[in-house]
Amino acid sequence: MAPVRKATYRGRNIIGYFPSLKMGRMINFESLIERDLICLLDFESQVQSFVEQPFSIEYQCQGKQHKYTPDFHVIFGGQNMVIECKLSQYVNTPENQLKFAAARSWCHERNWLFEVVTDQLLATNWRVRNVKLLTRFARYPVRADFKEHVWTCLFAASAPVRIADVIARVNPQAPQAAVIPLLHMAFHHEVYAPLDTAQITIETPIALRRPSIEEVLFP
Repeated sequence: MAPVRKATYRGRNIIGYFPSLKMGRMINFESLIERDLICLLDFESQVQSFVEQPFSIEYQCQGKQHKYTPDFHVIFGGQNMVIECKLSQYVNTPENQLKFAAARSWCHERNWLFEVVTDQLLATNWRVRNVKLLTRFARYPVRADFKEHVWTCLFAASAPVRIADVIARVNPQAPQAAVIPLLHMAFHHEVYAPLDTAQITIETPIALRRPSIEEVLFP
């Protein structure tokens, strides 16, 4: 599926392009909310695909035909989702409530989900902040022998270990040099670090795999 319209400059909105590893192309965004959401979608392993400005939904209001183009279509864990990004101060305007009602009805008919993502939701979400950090190192080249050393270290650990412990063991001469490669591995789900409750630091615990819990897009 390709976008049905191009990104447009609207007032003080910040528009641009995000180089998506998952989708293999540049993704248009029209606000910082959209940019941060794209960052999250690109990271989450349960997100199979996403596309911006995916299609238009037609609805009627006061006898007139209207058209609404949501921001994203996402497939998350096999479930179709339609996502709209909006500043929290505009969520409850009559115009937007009509659009959202039309989108919810459209999604309900298809057994899809509809979600409104606001700046407040993302600003208070540790996962988003941490994923933005990991994304900075997603394309960093990491040697295969480094990864093997990390996995061996974690496999042999008899107790929970921190990032600080791992980098000291895999690169004792210069442990700080191992931080970026380790964050690269965390982005690509080659190691697991908790991202939902606090900023990721060298004190953050790290493991070979994520605990068996139900994964949600917005914890």
